[in-house]
Amino acid sequence: MENKVTLYNSNDVKIGETFLRRARQLVRQQRAMWIDDRQSAVRFAPGMENMDITNSPTKELHLYQLCFALRNDGFYYPAYTIALQAERVTVAFLDGHTGHTSPENVIRLDEAFDTLKFQCKSVWTFWNGELVGHHPVSFRYKVGGATQHAELKDLRAMHYE
Repeated sequence: MENKVTLYNSNDVKIGETFLRRARQLVRQQRAMWIDDRQSAVRFAPGMENMDITNSPTKELHLYQLCFALRNDGFYYPAYTIALQAERVTVAFLDGHTGHTSPENVIRLDEAFDTLKFQCKSVWTFWNGELVGHHPVSFRYKVGGATQHAELKDLRAMHYE
């Protein structure tokens, strides 16, 4: 389960909670700023706390857009959108499979690099690591600290815990 982040208005009054993923979006959109280094709370910029804070991925997704989509195993895998409907998105995963999911389970590629924790496939297993770039994809394994270059199809991701 993803960590919750406390929301404060511009007067430092607690107004609720959100998921870490959404808090990172708010910070990236310059609607809020982190209160501490642990990323446990954000403070809205003046006048921004009354804006809609729900995620509306159908407005942000486009046909044939690269993304990460959630599969049944609980991991997000690279894909591209091939059909968009209000309640359902059809994706083609880079491994050749297709699937249907709700819009909430699809994360745009640029957003995924800010909100997901990545693993990279090496032969038969996935390794935890840090994504240090994505043009081309460069992935740093935690094992030994060596930087390995990986293709997008070799990545999978999960929410930060």
